Amino acid sequence: MASIVDSFNDALNEDKSYLKICLFAIPVYFIVKLFLVGKMALFTFYGSIVGLLVLGLLSQGIHNVRLNKKVILSLNPIELGISIVKSLIVIVPYAVVLGFLGKLLTAIHIPVELPHVQQIYSIIVWSLLFSILLTAYLSFAKYLKVMQGFNLKVVFESCVDVLVSFLFFIPQLLFVNVVLVGPVAYLYFVFHLPFNHWGFIACCSAMFVVNLSIMANYLAQSAYEHIKGNNEDYEDNVQINIITDVPEKFN
Repeated sequence: MASIVDSFNDALNEDKSYLKICLFAIPVYFIVKLFLVGKMALFTFYGSIVGLLVLGLLSQGIHNVRLNKKVILSLNPIELGISIVKSLIVIVPYAVVLGFLGKLLTAIHIPVELPHVQQIYSIIVWSLLFSILLTAYLSFAKYLKVMQGFNLKVVFESCVDVLVSFLFFIPQLLFVNVVLVGPVAYLYFVFHLPFNHWGFIACCSAMFVVNLSIMANYLAQSAYEHIKGNNEDYEDNVQINIITDVPEKFN
């Protein structure tokens, strides 16, 4: 079963983890400051760029975990660029089709005279459609092979399990953030410091990067457990990496 504890440990213990946290926190800090000062045009422009960077880091991170690499977040700009392009090729068509389908389905009126039935129906529809998108993305990200993201048989067979796993992940991640950011937020509250202070924003930006690494690790575990497919490829890669890692451990 996917473990957020293991994901958190790996996020802090991967190769050059603290350097990556500091480095990738810089653009996050930058766009948060733009938002707080109300420069929405610049926030939208640079936020889109940072969003693409986050997408590339997440995709490459899932791929690295699935191949049992020692690195989660990549510092290689070529790898990140390729990951971004491939991710968009998979995500955009799904987002367009599922978004259109979602609007059609949620426009259907449910003839039941009970409170909140229509809202509950809409939540269920969008949750199921999101599970399809997420499963397709994870199916692609495990080996960064675009065609695997369009294996509809695998996607539809696995989407419910992936959604359940993701729903269990959300409260766990919230708890981790309460533990990490809560003490800092409490100190700022006690000393009557504003939460838009640069120190608190920097702390939250760093925690965002940690969250990204945790998510990549957890989603990779979830994909391995719940997405039906040829996991023999993954097992072979693990065995190969273990064999090649043995000499390094004895050096």
